[in-house]
Amino acid sequence: MIASTIPVLLPAVPEIFLMCIAFALLMGSLIQSKNVCRWSFLVAKVSLLIAAILVWMQPSTLQITFNGLFINDDFTIAIKFLLLLGGIIVLILTSHSQPTEGLQVSEYPILILLAILGMMFMVSAADLLSMFMGIELQSLSIYILVAMRRKNSGSSEAALKYFILGALSTGVLLYGCSLIYGFTGTTNFDVLDRFFKNISKFDIHFIGPCIGLILIVSALAFKISAAPFHMWAPDVYQGAPTAITAFLATVPKVAAFALLMHVLIHPFGGLYPLWYSMIAILAVVSMLWGAIAALTQKNIKRLIAYSSIGHMGFALIGITLANESGLKASLVYLVFYMLMTIGFFGGLLYMEQKGKDIHSLSDLNGLGRAHPIVAFLLGFILFSMAGIPPLPGLLPKLLVLRVAVNHNSYMLSVFAVIYSVIAAAYYLLIIKAIFLDKPVGVELRSITGSRKNNLPVTLVLTGIVVILIGFLIFPDGILKWASKASTALAYL
Repeated sequence: MIASTIPVLLPAVPEIFLMCIAFALLMGSLIQSKNVCRWSFLVAKVSLLIAAILVWMQPSTLQITFNGLFINDDFTIAIKFLLLLGGIIVLILTSHSQPTEGLQVSEYPILILLAILGMMFMVSAADLLSMFMGIELQSLSIYILVAMRRKNSGSSEAALKYFILGALSTGVLLYGCSLIYGFTGTTNFDVLDRFFKNISKFDIHFIGPCIGLILIVSALAFKISAAPFHMWAPDVYQGAPTAITAFLATVPKVAAFALLMHVLIHPFGGLYPLWYSMIAILAVVSMLWGAIAALTQKNIKRLIAYSSIGHMGFALIGITLANESGLKASLVYLVFYMLMTIGFFGGLLYMEQKGKDIHSLSDLNGLGRAHPIVAFLLGFILFSMAGIPPLPGLLPKLLVLRVAVNHNSYMLSVFAVIYSVIAAAYYLLIIKAIFLDKPVGVELRSITGSRKNNLPVTLVLTGIVVILIGFLIFPDGILKWASKASTALAYL
């Protein structure tokens, strides 16, 4: 009996490991000691690193376990590694954040671990039930993270809005899943895939699953804050602590986007004519609304929120192609988006460690003169986000545009170019504030901070810039990685 059980658990070893560590840390947090928080952060970072190694050691062959609820292949391995990398970076940044952020508590790294655990289950879901369980584990953890600053009215308001809208999206998702199950009699992705590839659009059982698909896509669009399901993002980004905003804007979005790719390509691949129009509309609306709304923002976090909406729209173009090259382009875009966004928020955390509250664009005035090294790194990241040649951010944009044009998606390509031009304007506004505008109020140069706290943030920023430059000079590595993952998904 033991010999037959152990191999079944092997595909989920990283998830089981993280779950055990999270529970151990939860029990350890009951100890009344000043060092509990510091040890919790350290153990959480080391645990994520070990989990990343365990994920990387997983065999590339397709593995299905837990009675068809859990799947592991090259696609899930690639996404999980990316999620764990993002979690490690965020924890490094957070462990050196200001005490006023309210994140120096032992519960914070535990919630990060549980959120990432939920995301890993989402990515490996092979059934509507396991997909829902993963989404809820992630969502409940993030609701609490947003409300970590209990004495801050902005955080409380953001958490309440996110919880209410998130609960609504959960209801929409469940109703969509119930319709799928009611008309097909199954929740398993493999069975659903065969069902939709063989059903006729004139069949009486065709309408119900179509409505269910629309509801599921709408709920997942909420998770990646694609317009018009983006209403939570600006308020939540603004109200949450900066480190949590950095986490929200990157790691959960990568997980939700990967889940959307998986759901559309595998179980609902037979409904491509239906969901192509939905994803194309989401892409166009997200790009245009994200770019135009960002131009009017003065709050830096709200600006980045609308910017991320536009980025999600750009990445959705690759999904509309529903082939290996399109999925590959979207995956490469996600990697660059995650690194650049975390890098930008790392710069904001650096300023907060200096005692400077960053809320509006004017708060960045004079950064170039006061802290030239960090300003240079931030400028590099912002120019890359704008896709200015020859910086690294141009590579994923060109990749998405090339595959779109090669597959005759000319209208989507035109909207993507328009979005890129508009988006460059608000990134240049931030760069103008950093390098050209004079500081308002307190001179940044007079603000002091701990060198010990500043060093990890500076190293993270430098590391991200070096990685981006490495991807630009030697793109074969990331392209092969994305190609391997997209092939596994396309031929699942």
